[in-house]
Amino acid sequence: MGRYRWAVIAVAAGLAAGLLSAILSVRFQLVVFGFNIMYIVSPLLAGFVESYIAGRKYGASTGAVSAILVFFAVNIYGWFFPAEPIEWNVFTVGGLMLAFQAAFPTAVNFLLAAIITYLLGLAGKGVGDLLVPKNGTILLGYDAGGEMICIAAGEAVGKPDEITELRRLAVERMLQNAESMGAVGVVDIDVEVTVLRGLGGEVLAVTATGTAVKG
Repeated sequence: MGRYRWAVIAVAAGLAAGLLSAILSVRFQLVVFGFNIMYIVSPLLAGFVESYIAGRKYGASTGAVSAILVFFAVNIYGWFFPAEPIEWNVFTVGGLMLAFQAAFPTAVNFLLAAIITYLLGLAGKGVGDLLVPKNGTILLGYDAGGEMICIAAGEAVGKPDEITELRRLAVERMLQNAESMGAVGVVDIDVEVTVLRGLGGEVLAVTATGTAVKG
């Protein structure tokens, strides 16, 4: 039971530090660009004090409970007491986002990761659309004459900024595949770019296919 006592003490100390900083911010009118710094500083300070004591004495995270309580306390005060109103501008929005992150770190980090992954996916698709022709076909100038053998294929995987080299490598491997089957050329070549997302980030898979022909 003594171990859990430190968890309670950590939350209480964080709550006290956060509320005290809020009181001082209001008392001394610590306002920047029409935005009282208590909205940023108080939840951050509460979370820091709680995490520090919990890490030292409790040996585990207590979930930033004090930061959440302080976050709600200062925002309720800001909305219901016109002496400290929230004036909406780029600073207040950014400050509230920072305070919200301090109060709900796991949820915010998950949301940010999802947004960043989505934006990277859009960027990768945009790169692919710019570098690959609309019909997905690259003409290499092979004579369409000759006897068709079968479909030749080649693939290359790498980072989005390597798209040009990946296309060249995929086509080269496709030609090698065709040559191994006794072909002298490849016609009707298609190049497809696929965006792959995972824990390691975003990669591109470039696949080149075409019809291998004999002379």
